[in-house]
Amino acid sequence: MPAISRLPVIVAVAAAAWPVICLHAAWLMSTALGLIEPCNPYWDGCTSISRAARQDPVIYWFRFTMQPYGWLLAGFWGLCFAWAAAVHRAAWRRRWALLGCGLVGALFYTLYATYLGEDGDVPGLLRRYGINLYFSMTVLAQMLLISLATSAGVLPAALRRAFLVVLALLLGLGLASLPLQFFTADPDARLNALEWWYALLMVACYPLTAIAFRATGFTVALHSAGR
Repeated sequence: MPAISRLPVIVAVAAAAWPVICLHAAWLMSTALGLIEPCNPYWDGCTSISRAARQDPVIYWFRFTMQPYGWLLAGFWGLCFAWAAAVHRAAWRRRWALLGCGLVGALFYTLYATYLGEDGDVPGLLRRYGINLYFSMTVLAQMLLISLATSAGVLPAALRRAFLVVLALLLGLGLASLPLQFFTADPDARLNALEWWYALLMVACYPLTAIAFRATGFTVALHSAGR
């Protein structure tokens, strides 16, 4: 059973880089094709993430790149479950909750990516359930991961603080979405901008996890079919 030392780190880094590259590429393509107005979505909030990717021909790029991302996320959460079992064996309830939330989030992201851009009431319903459950369940999984990572007692102090900063920012941005709906002149634009920042912040947890994998020497074993 040879150990693959770099695979967990590679998967965690890919989980962060994949959506950042592919979604920003979709936004740039939609802007270049005149499908959305040129602007900085992080500041102006001129477009949501969905609108930046759902029109022809950009939607085909989105589906081609982002449907497989759900499978990558599922693999990432499986690795997180195995890592948590290695570094914090006593917290078995949190480990299973982390795995369940992560896998449900990955499943519903795949559902969202499949039906984005489709017309009709049923695709629209599936799309809304997909994105809402992806965000909520993935953030819950990330919070459980941060809880496990910071309480395991195996990480450097700076890395623990970085995890806690990400958690605080996730909670802060989530709470900020409530007053933005009622106390801003253009709530849609402000919520669009917050959505871009929130999505970017969500993936910030993954490179920190890659550092945690490496800092603790986490590897996976490849089982030989002949044994």
